[in-house]
Amino acid sequence: MKTFNIKMTAVLIAVASVFSSCKDALDINNDPSKLTPEQANLAGLLGSTIQFTATSFFNVGQYGNSYPQYLAGSNTYEANIDSYNPYGFDNIWESGYRDAMPNLKEMITRAETLGAPQYAGIGKTLMALLLMQSTDIWGDLPYSQAFKGAAVPSPTYDKQEDIYNVSLKELLDGAIADLAKPVPASAALKVGTSDLIFGGTIASWQKAAYGARARYYLNLSKRNPAGLVNAAADAALSVDETQRSAIDVQLKYSTERPSPWYTNLGQPALTAKQHRPSYFMVNLMNGTGYFAGVIDPRMPKLFDNNGAATYVGRPVGALGNEQGANLANSDITDKTFYGARTSPVPILTYAEMQFVRAEALIATNPTEAYAAYIRGIKGNMEKLGVDAAAINAYTTNPAVTKSGNITITDIMLQKYIALFLQMETWTDMRRYQYSATVYPGLKTPFKNLLGTVYVQRGKYPDNEPGRNPNVPQVANQAVKLWLFN
Repeated sequence: MKTFNIKMTAVLIAVASVFSSCKDALDINNDPSKLTPEQANLAGLLGSTIQFTATSFFNVGQYGNSYPQYLAGSNTYEANIDSYNPYGFDNIWESGYRDAMPNLKEMITRAETLGAPQYAGIGKTLMALLLMQSTDIWGDLPYSQAFKGAAVPSPTYDKQEDIYNVSLKELLDGAIADLAKPVPASAALKVGTSDLIFGGTIASWQKAAYGARARYYLNLSKRNPAGLVNAAADAALSVDETQRSAIDVQLKYSTERPSPWYTNLGQPALTAKQHRPSYFMVNLMNGTGYFAGVIDPRMPKLFDNNGAATYVGRPVGALGNEQGANLANSDITDKTFYGARTSPVPILTYAEMQFVRAEALIATNPTEAYAAYIRGIKGNMEKLGVDAAAINAYTTNPAVTKSGNITITDIMLQKYIALFLQMETWTDMRRYQYSATVYPGLKTPFKNLLGTVYVQRGKYPDNEPGRNPNVPQVANQAVKLWLFN
């Protein structure tokens, strides 16, 4: 995979400044001291939209990772308060609707006008991933009437059913078609180094677009089980076994511009940890959970237990020292993969695609499902830097292989481990409605503002009704989304 560190040029800084000041269709702000959209070229738009997209995916993880129980603890620096509480996800909304999506819309429109299909295809791929993430959190959203400026100051909210069946399908099919078109002769219309993910390698973006559509078909499978065939086919088109991580759509940060995970969890200056890995996540890897007796070699890559003999996670929804929360010893620090200064923010990965294929085929082609399952585990371990001997020992352990007779539980739990800190897992859990069969050992939170029930959706931002009277009225966050109902 070609991964590029962020190196903000003067042009990108200017572009980011422009578009971070521009409001979405709900709150327009034309600042005469900033460059206008017409003054930002396609290359500059691409660099800034990639950064905005990565920030949005980070924000979803930062504010939502207690929901799939990756993390437990406080979302403030008060160690006695757990963050498993429903709240507005305001920062997630703003990073998507104020920053990323309006700029992607601008890039797509401009690319189509200028005849730059690869820019349009990349924009549609990223827009689809963001819109899919957003509707999986909130359900109904403004999209078909959004981003139209002063002409539509209060866009209507599209039904989630229409977002999935119409808008996302059009974006994904369009992205694949655009990326397959001939590259323009003009250098100004060719994707280059401002592509901070693949450095202008369009073949990699084609794989990413197929991967995004595979995720789409899988997410929709509760409503349309026939789509599992398409999910498996697209997942196969998204990977290249000669270069396992070629699918990895991610932004890798630099020592000069550190990862937001480092800033929020990893840096040594954080003496009071904001979040800690949950007992469910840690138990899947320390030999006490479903994979009994198997010590997962990824643990020291993901968690720092300061040299203790065992790894212990924190219970979810516990306040202070309730439920043995004081026994937790596992943290995300700068010594871990995601806590390091240069750690990436993953958006779509090779490992996920293998698990998508495994899940989609488990009922019809268990042999290939098993092969994809093993490839997914190996791909994630290689990404984290686990040595070959440890990978081989783990992927030949009978508790992991089940002599090839794996179940959906094996697939979903290994996917859960491989997608650590990625909120796509929350979509998986709600597709299976937190099933104790699919996710054995998962427990309802000890406490939250809904009692002890699982959260089904994000709450619309608290300030959104004041900007748009069309915000849907939802009783509470226990109401299921159309996608999972």
